[in-house]
Amino acid sequence: MRPEGEMTEKNLLITTKIFWPNGDWGSQKRFYYDPNNKRRFYKVDCFSDKMKIIWEYEGPDHYENVWKLRRDEERAQYFKKLGYKFLRWPYWLQLTIDVAKHFFGNDYTTNKYLSAIKKVYKVEKPEYVLSPGLHSSKNTPANFVAKGVRRFMQELDELPKSAKAQLAEGLRRYIKSVDDKYLVIGEQESFIDLLKTPITEDELKIFYYRKK
Repeated sequence: MRPEGEMTEKNLLITTKIFWPNGDWGSQKRFYYDPNNKRRFYKVDCFSDKMKIIWEYEGPDHYENVWKLRRDEERAQYFKKLGYKFLRWPYWLQLTIDVAKHFFGNDYTTNKYLSAIKKVYKVEKPEYVLSPGLHSSKNTPANFVAKGVRRFMQELDELPKSAKAQLAEGLRRYIKSVDDKYLVIGEQESFIDLLKTPITEDELKIFYYRKK
């Protein structure tokens, strides 16, 4: 079975409502950080004032644009000072079982997970969920600026090890399919090291667009 969706800003909101149904979740709320200028505000992708959580879906420009990276840091500090927990969902991440447990902790249940993947990916089994990583996107790590690379690696280190292994496997397949490592990871040593990450048989039980 082929998944018919992936994690997006819209699907992140759907997912939070499934795992945290009492959070009164919303999106596109404006937080005006300059009381003297109503044109200066942060508009958030996913939020719960009740749970004091801001969750941002971050696309490729959050790794490729130095100005966006700086604004991201300012945004995170602003919400932390307001008492919110600030979470990021990178565009290359998908809702595997391990990732769901990582973010939702004790609120994770099998029934919630199956409901979420049915909504997001239109599948009923975890092995049909799209793997973390890059599949058809041309916004590959080769395009990342130095600070974007550091953010990527830090985020990856904070995630379950299975996500790192699955992402590395996806990169290996991507490179093989285009036959040009430079287009995928450029000349960055940290990504060359990442490609060496081993993967177990259990971690391979997930969907990749590119065959091995």
